[in-house]
Amino acid sequence: MTPIELRCLPTKLQKKHQSSTSGGLIARLGVDKRCKGQGFGEWLLIDALAKLLSASDSVAFPVIIVEAKDGLKHFYEKYGFTAFKDDESKLFITIADVRESLSEL
Repeated sequence: MTPIELRCLPTKLQKKHQSSTSGGLIARLGVDKRCKGQGFGEWLLIDALAKLLSASDSVAFPVIIVEAKDGLKHFYEKYGFTAFKDDESKLFITIADVRESLSEL
C-alpha cells in the first residue's frame, strides 16, 4: 500500500474516491537484461495486477500505482496506466480497469 494524493488524479476519480487515502503499489518489477524482449515483463505485470486485484477485494483501494524507471513509462502506458498530474514517472491504473482487462484474458 502507498498513500495517494487525490488532487493528482483526474477530477472524475477524485470525486468518485473522495474517502480513499491509499492505493496498491507495484514496488519493484523487473526482468534480467538477458531476458529482455521475451514477454516476461508482461507476465510479471499481469501476475502483480491479478494479486493486487485480489487484495483490493479485502482492503478496498481504488488504484494501483507504479513508479516507472527511466525509459519504462511507455511499457506501463501500453497496459493502460496513466501518469499522475504532478509526476510523469508515477503512473496509476484503476482497479475497475484491471478487473475489466483481466476478465478479457
